[in-house]
Amino acid sequence: MTPVTDSRFRVAVVGSGPAGVYASEALLDWSDNRDPSGRGIVVDLIDRLPVPYGLLRHGVAPDHPRIKGIARTLEGIAADPRIRFLGNVEFGRDLTLDDVHRFYHAVVFSTGALADRRLGIPGEDLEGSYGAAEFVTWYDGHPDAHPEWALTAERAAVVGVGNVALDVARMLVRSPEQLEPTDIPEHVRAGFGTNTTRVVSVIGRRGPVHAKFTPLELREMAKVEGVTVVVDPADLEYDDDEARTLRDSDRRVGQVCTQLEKWAGAQREAGLGTADEAEAAALAAGERVVRFRFHRSPVEILGSDGRVSGLRLAVTEPVPGPEGVGGRVRSSGRTEDLQVEAVYRAVGYRSAALEGVPFDHDSATIPNDSGRILDSPGGQHLPGLFTAGWVKRGPSGVIGTNRSCAVETVGQLATELESGTLPEPAEPDPQAVRDLLTDRGVDLVDGGAWLEIDAHERGLGEAAGRERTKLPGRAEMLEVARASRTSPTSPTAPTARTP
Repeated sequence: MTPVTDSRFRVAVVGSGPAGVYASEALLDWSDNRDPSGRGIVVDLIDRLPVPYGLLRHGVAPDHPRIKGIARTLEGIAADPRIRFLGNVEFGRDLTLDDVHRFYHAVVFSTGALADRRLGIPGEDLEGSYGAAEFVTWYDGHPDAHPEWALTAERAAVVGVGNVALDVARMLVRSPEQLEPTDIPEHVRAGFGTNTTRVVSVIGRRGPVHAKFTPLELREMAKVEGVTVVVDPADLEYDDDEARTLRDSDRRVGQVCTQLEKWAGAQREAGLGTADEAEAAALAAGERVVRFRFHRSPVEILGSDGRVSGLRLAVTEPVPGPEGVGGRVRSSGRTEDLQVEAVYRAVGYRSAALEGVPFDHDSATIPNDSGRILDSPGGQHLPGLFTAGWVKRGPSGVIGTNRSCAVETVGQLATELESGTLPEPAEPDPQAVRDLLTDRGVDLVDGGAWLEIDAHERGLGEAAGRERTKLPGRAEMLEVARASRTSPTSPTAPTARTP
């Protein structure tokens, strides 16, 4: 068959989460409105999973349908016929950097960050010590997550004061009935049916004014039926620097502190003078408890017979004077041992290095200048290579932050395309990359197969009165994808790789 010549610009976007989809959108916008050549553009949206949308599908708590509504925006973008989804394709294994140069003018890496940062304290490898991402990917039905999760701890600690920590804490105290309308896979639903968690302590080494929660996420905790939130009133006694931070910061900080003060005020009105009294009263009433513990820094995870049995905390205090500006704390010299049977660290995510792509292991990001990949931090730009999202800037911001991040990157990419300095791909035929993947035994999931997976999950959900029920793993997704193919497999084609 004679190869098809396609004169349009060809760009690969590796990673189909929000950053990747927004980068694709920005590329189409540039082509439609600002490309002086008028050549047009096509984008291959490549993902190692059989399904798109990354963090939005596998990183947002299932009781957050309002955030998942963003998926409809991404679906609208990805439906453009100039964007082609190539799923179940792992960069570095199925497709290399040399391959990318053969088929595309440029590539944008937007592979996100799903590895947990560690605390670096003794006991972190005990059974019952987890990274938040491990738990999040389990309850969100990530194909690579372990199918089972032991929810046998009555008391758990979540280390961290960001929205991920709130998600983990809230999911731990949700009743199975409250999760019934969500899209979690059936094996996850069954797992939450065994949940014995009664108390979750959320640990922050600094005070409330330096917490990273968003007010909306914090207020959602107040809406969880059967849960009492406990705050130590002493944590709301601010020193001069904290009071100044509260006064001078944006509305978010004030709203967070106001919500915490409401909970502390409710305790006072109930005649409960201490956080311990408030916790005991809630448990006696049959409630589950989420307790915020500020000015506490983990120093050791305690264990017995190889399992978590407690968490040793250093009590911290603000550094006085000018040296303490910005929320710096120091140990007060006192420690507390908290009885818990599980510890979840929610202190940030790290990106993973990609084969053949420069990587800064200190920042866990691809070195770049406004999205243009550099050969090393502060080094030389590598033509045709770009990055967007968390792997570009680190795990920061909200989902919408990825749009402006992607627009910045595409602005740099467009400059290179307009300059005419990027070489033409050796194989511009759109079918060539698919043929290569088939030859390598890749069980490719294209856009049509993804839509079949999507429809299948919606059908499972409809049968149970939900919007969707996620398929439990990669094998099940690929089974649906294979069934959707209308053309028979060539008898001479290599056997497709299965998970």
